[in-house]
Amino acid sequence: MERIQDILLPALAEILRADGFPIRGIFLRNDVALREKEGLPQGKGWFPLPGEAAPDSAVTEITENGVKYLVDVENGQKTGFFLDQKYNRRAVGRIARGKTVLDCFTHTGSFALNAAAGGAKHVTAVDVSESAVEMARANAERNGLTDVVDCVAANVFDLLPALEKEPKRYDFIILDPPAFTKSRRTVANAISGYKEINYRAMRLLPRGGILATCSCSHFATEEKFVAMLHSAARDAGVQLRQIEARQQSCDHPILWGVEETNYLKFYLFQVV
Repeated sequence: MERIQDILLPALAEILRADGFPIRGIFLRNDVALREKEGLPQGKGWFPLPGEAAPDSAVTEITENGVKYLVDVENGQKTGFFLDQKYNRRAVGRIARGKTVLDCFTHTGSFALNAAAGGAKHVTAVDVSESAVEMARANAERNGLTDVVDCVAANVFDLLPALEKEPKRYDFIILDPPAFTKSRRTVANAISGYKEINYRAMRLLPRGGILATCSCSHFATEEKFVAMLHSAARDAGVQLRQIEARQQSCDHPILWGVEETNYLKFYLFQVV
């Protein structure tokens, strides 16, 4: 890919333009340590497209499931937006009508905005990162959803126990944490973290409440994740009815025999 990028990237821009996409530039995110194992330098910046001046900013607008987002391609996590949750966000939007929603680890607000667009009564979007919360707030404003969505900077591990001391406020909780483990050595600690937030969410939800919960780490296997959910439900004293079990979007294919590609676990439950 590195050798043919001077042919590949202009051709890609040409094809996308022919399909009606106004491509102004291609931004390279080669700032990953894995490149060094291939003897390739790290770096990021604009690829020089023939006849095009580099855009002034790498912040761009995208639309997914009818929701508009400002995405910082240069400085955001990965490429600035997690496309693998597209249909899981849509699933959340389908059942959010009339619900009071708590979206934990909101990043740029994607689950929160899908819930709000789906007719949620109110949504609280929480992330520990101030810059992520600012972007989520801007995205809510961009979609005309500021009356429905509140964006809060807080540590979810502190927030969930604190909410237990208040009257039950939420009947739909979404847990979309970052990967708690990126190696086999730390899987046990990761499972402990997953259990803590799921246990707390289950205790917060009333009977009939909805829990959306997921893990994006392939080291936290489906077997381990499911066992953790059983343990959290048992300790929280609740019974779960599974609504859906989902995975990543189909444009992130799972290759049998390549275990790293089977990484995203996503469950929708009702507390019964």
